[in-house]
Amino acid sequence: MTPGGAVLIDCGEGMQERIAVHDRWLRRIGSEDRTRLGRVRAVLLTHGHLDHCWGLLPMLHTMDKDGRTAPLAIHGPTSRAALRWVEEGHNGAPGLDSGIHPGDLAIQFDWWRRHGGKEGTLRFDVEWNLHPVDDIGAEGVEILNLDGTLIHAFHTNHGVPSIAYRVRTPSTPGRFNIEDARASGLDEAAIRDIAKNSNDHRGPRRQERTLILSGDTTANVSSFDESIGPVDVLVHEATFDDAHEEHASAYGHSTARQAAQVGVAMGARLVALNHFSSRFQDLSHLGDEAAEVHPNCHLLEDGDRLQVDRDGMIRVDRRTTDAWVNILDLRLE
Repeated sequence: MTPGGAVLIDCGEGMQERIAVHDRWLRRIGSEDRTRLGRVRAVLLTHGHLDHCWGLLPMLHTMDKDGRTAPLAIHGPTSRAALRWVEEGHNGAPGLDSGIHPGDLAIQFDWWRRHGGKEGTLRFDVEWNLHPVDDIGAEGVEILNLDGTLIHAFHTNHGVPSIAYRVRTPSTPGRFNIEDARASGLDEAAIRDIAKNSNDHRGPRRQERTLILSGDTTANVSSFDESIGPVDVLVHEATFDDAHEEHASAYGHSTARQAAQVGVAMGARLVALNHFSSRFQDLSHLGDEAAEVHPNCHLLEDGDRLQVDRDGMIRVDRRTTDAWVNILDLRLE
């Protein structure tokens, strides 16, 4: 959730069911928070591997059955060659000698549009947006503005066209000090007017807040350095440990230590690690390896809630049977 609305990054198989289950859990514990598909303004896909995107078309039909009418923007990476392939009207996936990855999202978007995602099939408009990684420089490219929350894409390294996303919220006025306003002798009507229309009796202006989600990638991304930061939170994949560094590079992934090094390079205040190999039953050593490089590293679990508030606090809560349990508080300044 951003100040400009909800975005969903990647959409694996069964995503709509996972969202529904989580929403029922929130209701059961008496939380006022909700995770509803109807609130999602945009879907951002990091790449075309099926574990990251195969739930998209079923989710669109679930939204339709739920009565959605608001438009939905879908963004993802591609290549110029794949776009040409689709524009030329080829049927089926390109051959291995074409130089086009068969999992390129241009191929999949075309298939999804022809099998239930085209205009008129659904009761809401779908905006299919593809971004050729050939055209994305080290500075990235702005792809979305959600009422002042800016989302940029950066080219990453995963074998298939892939991108990371940076979400940056706007700077906002400082917190209004109502007690200070009352002490100055103002009546309640004047206080309400000042609180709405003036910068008087306010604390320092709140800074922009920035989160980057890496997607699946090796650590040697040209834009992942000090030029992109500083950032508040880097969510970076940590598929492997030190012993599997060569394996990580060969398969387009990163180790926990490499993810922490990326966090240091871009000045991330918190490095949140995710996407761990199923070969590891105990993940603690991944955290230990990352902590040798960056002082604030955290291993995310499925269901964790990570929040960055406007006043500079990072909070991570863990979902238990019947409550959220706070496991991390970190002030940014």
